Amino acid sequence: MACDAAQDAPKRRVLQILHLRCGFPSIVVVSLLILLISGGVSAANQLNFTTTECKLKEPIYDNTFDFSALHSDLAHVVKSAGNGDDKFEFNVCGNLTKTCNGESNVAACLKKQDKEYVLGRQHELHYLRGKMYFKYLSGDKCENGTADNPNYQLHVILSCDYTLDANPLHITPYANDACSYYITYETPLACLPIPDALQSNSCSVRDTNTDGTFDLMPLSDTNYRTTNRQGAFYLINVCKPVLYGENSMCPPGSSICLYSPQATTNAERFINFGTVQSHPVVENGQLLLRHDSPTPCARNSSVNYTSVIYFSCDKEVMNAHPEFAGLGADECTYQFNFVTPLACNDLKPCTAVTSTNELLDLSSLSSQPAHHLSKDGRNYTVAVCANAGNPCQENGGACYEQNAETISLGNANSHLRFNQSGSLYLLYENGAKCPTGSGTTSLWSTKIEFVCANNATKDNATAGTAEGRSNALQIIEDSNCQLLIQYQTPYACQEQIKCKTTIYVDHTTDGVGSSGDELIDLTPLISASDNYEARVELPASMQHLVPKTTKFFLNVCRPLVPKYQLGCAGGSGACMAKVAASGAPEEEHSLGFPLVSLSRVNRTSAELLYVKGDPCPTDKKAELSTRILFNCNMRAGRGQPVLRSIEDCAYDFEWETNVFCPPHECTVSAETCDLVHDELGQRFNFKSAPFTKDGKIEVDYNNTKLSLDLCGQHRKAMTDYSQALVNIFFTHDAPNCGKEGTMNVQIRLVCSNETQSTSTISSDQQCNLLYVQRTPSICQFLALSAPQQDGGGGSSSSSGSGSSSSSSTTTSTTTQASPAGKPTKAAAITPAATSATSSTTTTTAGPEPAAAPIGPSASVGTILAAILSVTFCVTCLGLFAFSPARRHRVRRLFRRSNSAVRYSRVQSNEEANLLLEPNGEFTESDDDMLL
Repeated sequence: MACDAAQDAPKRRVLQILHLRCGFPSIVVVSLLILLISGGVSAANQLNFTTTECKLKEPIYDNTFDFSALHSDLAHVVKSAGNGDDKFEFNVCGNLTKTCNGESNVAACLKKQDKEYVLGRQHELHYLRGKMYFKYLSGDKCENGTADNPNYQLHVILSCDYTLDANPLHITPYANDACSYYITYETPLACLPIPDALQSNSCSVRDTNTDGTFDLMPLSDTNYRTTNRQGAFYLINVCKPVLYGENSMCPPGSSICLYSPQATTNAERFINFGTVQSHPVVENGQLLLRHDSPTPCARNSSVNYTSVIYFSCDKEVMNAHPEFAGLGADECTYQFNFVTPLACNDLKPCTAVTSTNELLDLSSLSSQPAHHLSKDGRNYTVAVCANAGNPCQENGGACYEQNAETISLGNANSHLRFNQSGSLYLLYENGAKCPTGSGTTSLWSTKIEFVCANNATKDNATAGTAEGRSNALQIIEDSNCQLLIQYQTPYACQEQIKCKTTIYVDHTTDGVGSSGDELIDLTPLISASDNYEARVELPASMQHLVPKTTKFFLNVCRPLVPKYQLGCAGGSGACMAKVAASGAPEEEHSLGFPLVSLSRVNRTSAELLYVKGDPCPTDKKAELSTRILFNCNMRAGRGQPVLRSIEDCAYDFEWETNVFCPPHECTVSAETCDLVHDELGQRFNFKSAPFTKDGKIEVDYNNTKLSLDLCGQHRKAMTDYSQALVNIFFTHDAPNCGKEGTMNVQIRLVCSNETQSTSTISSDQQCNLLYVQRTPSICQFLALSAPQQDGGGGSSSSSGSGSSSSSSTTTSTTTQASPAGKPTKAAAITPAATSATSSTTTTTAGPEPAAAPIGPSASVGTILAAILSVTFCVTCLGLFAFSPARRHRVRRLFRRSNSAVRYSRVQSNEEANLLLEPNGEFTESDDDMLL
């Protein structure tokens, strides 16, 4: 072996080669070994150290994180709803003022079933590759402790969050016999500072063409991670800097940074590719954020890096995240596509969509009479999403009277916004002139903050009365030329638990490599229209616990959908019901409520707990509960819950699903034009795909046709199971597009019951094409069930934000399926409104509609149509029966068909009606999973 070949071997192997094969003296080799080992330890210590102080200096940017402000005069308290309301009390940078188990001067205490346990008598602050946490030491001895950890321990993980949330503490679920506990403390003190010039609490823009407003602030609560498909990753935050954390140590103020795991120094490992930008723009109808970077471009040091995020509308996406589209021709501009419901601006007035696609509808408040409030001698009149009327001005949303004079406090509008903490508010601006303390004048404004009202608030107690409406509003202050009002209402309540969590994944032995936080997100399994029915696969020893007439219904992270007369307590996430012979449920028992957020087990497993259900029949002191263990299985599709065991009043379900499986890189064969998933052994041929012409797609652009060849060279393909699609990336020569005549292409092949496409082309120095193809033909490749027929038709909710150079082509069938395989009604296509965007729609014939039972709710027209159809078929068969040739053609026709008809027995007219939507469309699922 040549000496220069040693450079690719591990360190110790290198030294062996130098000594044995290259003739280096032993003393030299030993010296080199010592240098290598000491250097490795030094580098590791730089990113892994401990201090007994309450602050530390991080090693890359020399920023000091000081947590002394987290010290409490009393204690920080958090309860675990999933463990009988175990109560944790701890302090930071000091001890508790109360005793724990009769002992004073302790730092953390656990109260469990009327007993107290010391979790720590002091703590130390740890830093590990950007992760910071307090470890509480010298706790009481734990009965279930190990030789390495015999005592109780508490870890308080300090998580960067630029907002001040009302509930910053989150307990990680744990077993009842656990000895170690983990609490996440979300705080701005764990963040790098934002430069003053970049501070902003809003991130919205108004589209002057449509008068709609885009608000991207809800996307700022998490980091996004997308691969550059060359071994590195982009860490992205929207509207805020990247949240500092483990292997997320991006430069201060950067919203987009390149994480290069193989870089040799920490400074080179994280590079600012875009400084935080909180002012989105709409250019030619296209919503985007343009991020400039202070980092000189490696290819051209005379210019700096620039990153552009293009936002496109899709109302169905529940777990939106960006994708790297490609590099500009100058190799200094980076393009990203972000498909999200927040890019849709045709929402109903006085409604808003959260980042998890939850609709908050406050429109009913706009029809209420104006509210009359008083404070400090002023009489205020305020309306919500509407004009306040007399005595306010014509367009006034709020005003006050003083000394027989009416002062406008802002013009009314119906645009709901989210603040940086994710709470809703309404802002009326451009009121009357207001003198400021500095001698200048400003304009009055009114900010109405909406607060979730629970059952204890007067808003619910006296709902619908004048007293209730007035008590729901409270003036907080009217200073600095702004009236601040808090409005308590149940319409502002968002779901209380999170259906996603992050987990640190270490892909290498040294903790660098491609390691970092990865997202486990089960929001695609949330159902707003149906419940899941679980299969029962209990061991023989437990089968007697569940009669054959018992069924189990579940939803994911949300309460059950109230249908089919399920009588479990409202808000239950799981329900056990005995089903009568008529099919109606009876003897229902709640198996728990969704009060505990999703917790990770590892990268491919997560756990969900529903607690505080009905009293346990075998132990009246206990309550029924549900544990759902989700396991990643790329072959499982959306999957189905399966009851595996019942123990101590707890029902354990397993659910194999590919929803949160990591993306898988597929290959595209230019010779055969096949998309190949090597792990599943699946192939998809583009040339035979129903949406291509011999493997090519045509896109309208500037009155011409762009032909995109899916079978070309250098195609990158990635599965995205969370969104049930395959992404394909490549570049395409487009001489008339942009300054460089090239185009970055991202094609999203989405499993759908429709055959429909939309395209958006954004012109800049480098063109960017986002092409969305919805098709049932890709479903099998993703291990998803074949889409079901919806006789009523409908169109998709996907669209792209248009531009002056955008074109949209749509082809659709009449079938629609939900992510779990249950047929649902489709939402309408909503292309971004712009007069310069052209649209062409073509409809192709879909498969034969599924047979629907004709019950009492069927219309006369439907019955007549059925009779005429049967008469027509009989007549045709009769005509063919008289001719042997015709009979032969009929037999051949049926022999070619490989379809099967499935019959379902309906127990009662009432159940038959439940299988019909209000318009009489049949919606029974083939897999009977969603009910």
